[in-house]
Amino acid sequence: MQLIAYLSRKSWQSLTFATVAGLASGLSGAALAALIGDAVAGHAREHAAAWFFGLCLLVVAAKCASAISLIRLAQSITMQMRIDLSRRLLATPYSRLTEIGKPQLLAIVTNDIMSFTQVFQNLPLAFSDGILIVMCLGYMAWLSWQLFVLLVVILLGGVVLYQLAERIPLRTMRQMRQQVDVLYKNFRDLIDGTRELQLNKRRSHAFVERVIQPGAGEFNRLYTATMTGFALVGTLGSTLFFLAIGLLLFVAPGVVPAPPEVLARFTLILLYLIGPIAALMALLPTLRQAGVAIERIQQLQDKLAEDAAAPASPASTAGFSSGAPLFLQMREVCHRYPGSGDDQPFALGPLNLSIGQGEIVFIIGGNGSGKTTLAMLLLGFYEADSGVISLNGVPVTRDNLVAYRQHFSAVFSDFHLFEQLLDEAQGDLQSRAAGYLQKLSMEHKVEIRDGKFSTLRLSSGQRKRLALVSAYLEDRPVYVFDEWAADQDPAFKRVFYTELLPDLRARGKTVIIISHDDAYFSCADRVIKLEDGSLRELQEPALAVGAN
Repeated sequence: MQLIAYLSRKSWQSLTFATVAGLASGLSGAALAALIGDAVAGHAREHAAAWFFGLCLLVVAAKCASAISLIRLAQSITMQMRIDLSRRLLATPYSRLTEIGKPQLLAIVTNDIMSFTQVFQNLPLAFSDGILIVMCLGYMAWLSWQLFVLLVVILLGGVVLYQLAERIPLRTMRQMRQQVDVLYKNFRDLIDGTRELQLNKRRSHAFVERVIQPGAGEFNRLYTATMTGFALVGTLGSTLFFLAIGLLLFVAPGVVPAPPEVLARFTLILLYLIGPIAALMALLPTLRQAGVAIERIQQLQDKLAEDAAAPASPASTAGFSSGAPLFLQMREVCHRYPGSGDDQPFALGPLNLSIGQGEIVFIIGGNGSGKTTLAMLLLGFYEADSGVISLNGVPVTRDNLVAYRQHFSAVFSDFHLFEQLLDEAQGDLQSRAAGYLQKLSMEHKVEIRDGKFSTLRLSSGQRKRLALVSAYLEDRPVYVFDEWAADQDPAFKRVFYTELLPDLRARGKTVIIISHDDAYFSCADRVIKLEDGSLRELQEPALAVGAN
């Protein structure tokens, strides 16, 4: 019922059409059962053969119409669900996504949506079978309402017993779904840490034995318990159905007087329904899994909706365009996050920083001093606990955060490289990209084909150069580079600092660089050191060599 209710909320028109077609199929199936019952009882109608084959054609046509409608509805909803989840993920603050965790997000957008999709492979058949059962019960009520009432009492008792018996496997199914998050985390650690594990046989063996095996074993235990429970419950349901037939044949005549002919028809219809009921019972675990998946998806949607940023058009920078040169400022900004375990909370601030258009600013400091956190604050990924970040004199708020970010392009230290260039609005994209590839000596490794890089199978330094190409092509007013040159060879470091940065300055771009390359600090207009949670500007960039 939860699944049907969900489909109804998404598109009641399509569901109504599928229901009407299913009703036509069910009525035709019930009429077939009545026709067969008449023939068995020796009361065959005139032109019974024509009626029989005509009803068979109607059953097939109506069932196909209902199935096709449900398939299209389900796939349309699934596609829209994927798109909506993607949009909500992108609109949710980065800190919130970090709090939810990548394993849980991956499990929902892959495993849960797949569970939701798989149920629709059998849902059309289950839908038509369900309607067929209802129609046949209606025909039985028409034959003898007394016997029908007795049958309903028996079936209701069976349903109550079934619901009670189903609670245990349903509870373990929810536990099994929680264990899926653990499996995703463990296997993500395995894939991301392959090199580290392959270097140490003892450590890799311990990881499999202490992490992978217990997690997989617990999932195996829960899955076996769940499916065994549903198998037993399904067997109970089938047994109760045969019990109903036995009660009608051997007990009902002593309670409710009924002609033998009516009892025979009741029994025949019940035997006719064994197939549809067995099919529904077999589908029940899949339906329950889909129900649990919908719960998890809706929980994620609720979490993402809580902190979703205000919508904005993709290229909108409205609200920050003043006509004057760009001016980025932090005033008394503080940010803190709790430490883990017994560690003291880490705090930045109060921070005061002003950066003008066309400036190249280096941010330096020791490891763990908060340089990347500062960059995340400037980019709007972390929210300041107090103080104000403003652009062109306009304070940044949740309402204009999306528009604010449209002024920035960044290459993070843990960057992700997209195969697609994703900026079709620029007509000269291909030629500009080819020029940057040549400047970075990548033209013999990579080409631009159909708006994509021809390959991403490159070294980490080469991949970072492609990330730089993507950032350049965005052509934003402000660039943030977090340790970009850290894994580049000396030749490309020199190109970056002495050729690419002056080119950006000449184009009026503001550049913020987190760096330890003290040999190139003289390329900066200003060098700012982050130490003990505070910023200190070094008066002469050359002096920063010793300070770093």
